[in-house]
Amino acid sequence: MLVDAGFVALPIALVVGGYVTVASFVGARLHAPVLVLSARYGMMTVPLLLAIATLALVYAFVTHDFSVRYVAENSSLALPQIYTWVALYAGNAGSLLFIATVYSFLTAIAVVGLSRKLPYTAPYATSVMALVMAFFLGVIVFLANPLERLAIAPLDGQGINPLLIHFGMFIHPPMQMMGLISVAIPFSIAIGVLLAGRGGRDEWVDLGRTWGMVSWLILTVGLLLGSWWAYTILGWGGYWAWDPVENSALMPWLAMTAFVHSIMVQKRRGMFRMWNIILVSVAFVLAEMGMFINRGGPVPSVHSFAQSTMGWVFLGFMAFTLIAALAAFVWRIDTLKSRERLDSMLSRESAFLTQNVLFLAVAFITLWGTIYPVFSEAASDEVITVGKPFFDRVNGPILLALVFLMGVGPLLPWRRANLRNVLTILRVPLAGAAIAAVALIILGLREPLPILAVAVCVIAFVAVGHEWMRGSRVRHRRGESYPLAFARLLGANRPRYGGYVVHLGIAMLAIGAIGSSFYAVQRDFNVSLGDTRSIGDYEFTYVDFGSQPFSDRIEMMARFNVSREGSAIGSMDARRTFYISHEVGATRAAIRSTPIEDFYIVPSEFGENGTAVFRVYINPLVWWMWVAGFLFVLGAVLALSPRRRPPVPATLPLPKGVRLAGV
Repeated sequence: MLVDAGFVALPIALVVGGYVTVASFVGARLHAPVLVLSARYGMMTVPLLLAIATLALVYAFVTHDFSVRYVAENSSLALPQIYTWVALYAGNAGSLLFIATVYSFLTAIAVVGLSRKLPYTAPYATSVMALVMAFFLGVIVFLANPLERLAIAPLDGQGINPLLIHFGMFIHPPMQMMGLISVAIPFSIAIGVLLAGRGGRDEWVDLGRTWGMVSWLILTVGLLLGSWWAYTILGWGGYWAWDPVENSALMPWLAMTAFVHSIMVQKRRGMFRMWNIILVSVAFVLAEMGMFINRGGPVPSVHSFAQSTMGWVFLGFMAFTLIAALAAFVWRIDTLKSRERLDSMLSRESAFLTQNVLFLAVAFITLWGTIYPVFSEAASDEVITVGKPFFDRVNGPILLALVFLMGVGPLLPWRRANLRNVLTILRVPLAGAAIAAVALIILGLREPLPILAVAVCVIAFVAVGHEWMRGSRVRHRRGESYPLAFARLLGANRPRYGGYVVHLGIAMLAIGAIGSSFYAVQRDFNVSLGDTRSIGDYEFTYVDFGSQPFSDRIEMMARFNVSREGSAIGSMDARRTFYISHEVGATRAAIRSTPIEDFYIVPSEFGENGTAVFRVYINPLVWWMWVAGFLFVLGAVLALSPRRRPPVPATLPLPKGVRLAGV
């Protein structure tokens, strides 16, 4: 009964979404408040309808209703019930329903804020958001209905891809899908501003920045969780390989990073209006490209789990979005002229502009490397993939320049500065970088590139630390204790200092990437039970092996006793599971992580009597990458947190002849 209710709710939601798209736009053009209000209420009903459909699908999974095609294809009696949530979005139809449901709730929240803060823009932005919603619902209803019934129900289902049976799958795919679709909200606000003819007003900046930061944060968490998942289960020994599915979230993340920086310039100086519309439009188009890749596009990926032929539908909608956004931009370009100009190349505005260009450069280089296999196949019937070395060599220097600007840019004054002032401002960060470089050389490092890269990261660390120290010292002189002074300093300008916390996270992430990229050690060992091997400062003994068969899989476990520099550090277990029906293996690496380095053992192959081949890594500084994720969240939350404002005194008119004292 519930499944049937969910099945009926989906086409109703599609009809409502289509109505909202038309009614909100027409109501705004004809100045018909009743029509606009009805569209707003219609937007609020879509989340309820999709919640019914989602609950119906969850119920079908929990009750093992294999008469539902999607449940039969993505579940089985052997699947632990806790992974029902993962199975919900393991395939195309379920993931599309999840995206549409999450997006509907986000749009409902956004519409409430828009109606209150941007009444003239709200109807147009609501129409754009509803159009995106209607597209997803149309695909679900006509091409990928997750509640479609089978004529004959099988006794058991096929199960999900074994690689998805991992704790990270509870968070990583939802965050990545939510991040990609959430870009539609700041995009809709920006296009709504254009359609309303209010591009010359900066009234939308605060709301656009807020939703831009929300989207950026979700994408960031999704990317980091994806790296952690790859590091712990795929057996790469690494966390990032520039795979198309990884790139699908990185590209809009880069554009959104540029947008949240650039829109602050518009708020402060009234500049970059055209640039911000372009940035958020590019971000949404790249997000659509990401969904195209994830929905079974022709780009090869090592972890595309939802293959289908509907990728071209998403590509068509992406083309429509690009053309429509460009048309709106050209139509209203005369309203986007900034009231200020760039006064000097030595200014904070100039640094932000340079950052934006570099962010887009990395995004488009990544896009080209990602889709190049499609062009190579079309030209020569041969798929030529672009590997990690290309991305590292081309994007690496640009990313390093971005880290440098991240440290230097916020220190520069607005409008203009002379070279002497800039050198004075940068003397402490540059001195810190020089000291760090000398220290690394003393410690025995000789390669110039990693030394330079670490020095650039130190500039960001020292710049932020110095700013905080100066601000706290000023407040301390007014009688505040240093802890209180620091806390109140952060609260006094939350967007700025929240951004500084994020910058620290970026520098920390870069340090981890530099250490693990330049100084990782890797070796393969062919060992039998009782054998002892060494790598670097580590020595490990293969002490135990176990194999346990189940109805759908065979689990194998290897245990090691590990010591470092002669001191025992404990035992470590590495596991490998072979899933019979899927003919695929899943790996659980044995990882000992410290702030200095990770000791990482992954089983490559098990033979008779426990003989095995293990790949062993020493990955320096990876721990810092996962800690950086907490700083990203902390900084974004601080930047988004509302600032307490003092109560505004009443402004009732005074009786005639009455004056306030002192006036």
